[in-house]
Amino acid sequence: MFLLSSQTSSSCHNSHNWSEVPLDWVASVSKVVKYKCAKCGKEYNDDNVPANDGCGGRIDITFDLESVKDSFSRESLERTKGGLWKYFDLMPLERQENIVTLGEGDTPLVQSNQLGPEVGLKNLFLKMETLCPSGSFKDRPICVGVSRAFEDGAQTVSAASSGNAAAAMSTYAARAGLRAVVFVPEEAPAGKLIHLKTLGAHVFRVRKVEEGVDPTTTLLKAACSELGWTPSPSFGPFNCFQFEGTKSLGYEIAEQMSWSPPDWILFPTGSGGLMAGTMKGLWEFQQIGLIDQLPRPVVVQPEGCAPIVRAFEEKQDPLNIQPWGSNETIAGGLADPFPWDGDAALKYLGLADGKAVAVEDKLIEKYLVLLGKYEGIFAEPSGVAALAGLEVLVEQGVIDRSESVVVPITGSGFKDLATPDRLTPPVSLIGPRVEELKMALEEV
Repeated sequence: MFLLSSQTSSSCHNSHNWSEVPLDWVASVSKVVKYKCAKCGKEYNDDNVPANDGCGGRIDITFDLESVKDSFSRESLERTKGGLWKYFDLMPLERQENIVTLGEGDTPLVQSNQLGPEVGLKNLFLKMETLCPSGSFKDRPICVGVSRAFEDGAQTVSAASSGNAAAAMSTYAARAGLRAVVFVPEEAPAGKLIHLKTLGAHVFRVRKVEEGVDPTTTLLKAACSELGWTPSPSFGPFNCFQFEGTKSLGYEIAEQMSWSPPDWILFPTGSGGLMAGTMKGLWEFQQIGLIDQLPRPVVVQPEGCAPIVRAFEEKQDPLNIQPWGSNETIAGGLADPFPWDGDAALKYLGLADGKAVAVEDKLIEKYLVLLGKYEGIFAEPSGVAALAGLEVLVEQGVIDRSESVVVPITGSGFKDLATPDRLTPPVSLIGPRVEELKMALEEV
């Protein structure tokens, strides 16, 4: 069990300058009709719901969608500012003054000028999550989780990750004045740790003592249970509140496409939270009446770690997905042998007639370079993996070349500089003479 108890402490509630909060934000309190664990079935209410109940399942949150219909009209949303937090009524916070924000959300949705035609698509759109404050889409769930921890009086938030989730948690913890403790694998790249240390996080490399057991999540559970910390990785079963933040990606896609969602959305997928959270947001908008139909989702995983793809193809029990035996892939952010939110991902694949595909690392590397060359977007391998899946499905005829497709580009290339450096030519050294420049250009 790593059930958490809230710690009430006025010392962590540092003053915030909310003068930047838009005046047209909805002022009502979020309304939840049910908190129910997806695994054990236990139910909670507003007064006793924890971040998790220790059974290994995610506590699913069901909102009273009827109650927000008046404030969530197409017209009111289009004129409301505020990024992710303009959707406050569908986020698990009680008071707006507890929001911890750096302006996340409202990222651009741009139509591809050159990459789409290269793949053979007329209507390819790219959602620019690289522009989130910490450089990845993880800011969407994590800002909600840290805000809830702040509201509940937490003093310390903790994560097991050396990548985007840890960076996001450390970013918002710093903003909120909370202590951040991060557990990373022993072999975590030094470059990734620099970001965490600079944000003021307490970072610990954790030795592996048992094959097949992640020592970082093991320590995270134990530390949160014994020390009363709030777990804040991106996995829904560790923190149910954070899962809701990812819904904002779906909300924004619907709004940015003038309430006519695309035919397909392709998701680079590790644990399944990005796809499931986005689709939950779109499903809520459908129930409210803002959109007519759901786009078809696609889970894209690297061949070196594709447990959700395998579970989908084999029709495995969503609550007992077989873990992957390794995590060998260039897309390190997607290397989740145990897909914590895989059950929710499989649910929405079924609900919206989705697909799942595994792709080679070489194809992921190809699109890392092409995305920069054709669209001017610098992304990490994990952030472009869905483009590799797009090529596969277009060539197979699963996606028709006339259909509209959205691909979130989920992480900045600055997260992994070694890979693009390896994939691109070395920089030439020439003298300050035009003749040398001409010769060098001819060799390119």
